[in-house]
Amino acid sequence: MKTFYEGHNAVYKKRLAAGSRGWDVSEDGYEIHQSILSDVLANGRAPSSGKLLELGCGAGNIGLWFAGLGYSVSGVDIAPTAVELAQKRAVESGADASFYVGNVVDLVSFADDTFDFVYDSHLLHCIIGDDRGKLFANVRRVLKPSGYFLVDTMCFCDSTLLKFEGFDIDSKCTIFDGTATRYIGEEKDIIRELKDAGFNILFHHRDLDPDENGLIVEMTTI
Repeated sequence: MKTFYEGHNAVYKKRLAAGSRGWDVSEDGYEIHQSILSDVLANGRAPSSGKLLELGCGAGNIGLWFAGLGYSVSGVDIAPTAVELAQKRAVESGADASFYVGNVVDLVSFADDTFDFVYDSHLLHCIIGDDRGKLFANVRRVLKPSGYFLVDTMCFCDSTLLKFEGFDIDSKCTIFDGTATRYIGEEKDIIRELKDAGFNILFHHRDLDPDENGLIVEMTTI
């Protein structure tokens, strides 16, 4: 299926030019993500410190929040505009965080067994088809043995057909001009692909976002 991940850079340019701090156009979006993450961290299954990789770091809003909690943060995003701003913010704040331009599908900038914690920063639904398996394989590669992987992704619910323009029920993708932009799979299918990729599911929960189409999955490598 045709994809165009690089198109995110143009969106960042528009949103930052309009005054947004990152991908989310309002502060409410970041407050929601931080609240969800705070609840996840409070349950004690995630490492409370160590090296953390954020997939889809954008302008660094969440990565710098993690750094403020004491993690040593690396972030990767395909959008140079966002990464440049994230790195600037890291330097200005003195945070233990570095951000890189790259494709989360291959993670070529990162060595094996590097990270204690990998966080999918509400990105997985942007990865389409066979690229999802490649991403999972590389997450396993860069995680340390028994490393922790947290997924925050859209998932299908009954009202998805009404909410998302261009949604194709057969592929579970939003498609525009022949290009797939989001995969909004069913909860059971997302869980199955993570298990098939070799992850041990610790906990999963859906309906955590205001649109009731979110899925949080906590897992470890096995």
